[in-house]
Amino acid sequence: MSGVKIRGNVLIVDDEETVGIGMSEMLKDAGFHAVYVTNGAEAVREAQKSQYSLVFMDMVMPGMNGLETFRDIKKVSPGSRVVLFTGFFIDAENVIYQGIREGMIDEFIRKPFFADEIITTARKYAS
Repeated sequence: MSGVKIRGNVLIVDDEETVGIGMSEMLKDAGFHAVYVTNGAEAVREAQKSQYSLVFMDMVMPGMNGLETFRDIKKVSPGSRVVLFTGFFIDAENVIYQGIREGMIDEFIRKPFFADEIITTARKYAS
């Protein structure tokens, strides 16, 4: 054991594997327990199995989008904090506003993002 204190459980939800794997690895390197899944349905199943203090959620994914996934995760894990991240998409402002109204967005990060944004946000919300 390297003596690194595990800071908290973080779930990453993104259909782009390079993004999800990269975020997972950088969070693990910073001392978090990080799990990566590629879609909303997997995220909900994972939230049912384990407690995550923080969920990094992509907004645009096939099947369930980030807002739909958030709603289902909050049913099984109401204490999870959610940080939305996404690139530009049509109607983004309306969906983000709806997420804020429903308490989804503790923070918003626009792609492309910097590693320090992810680590700082995780330190802020993941216990």
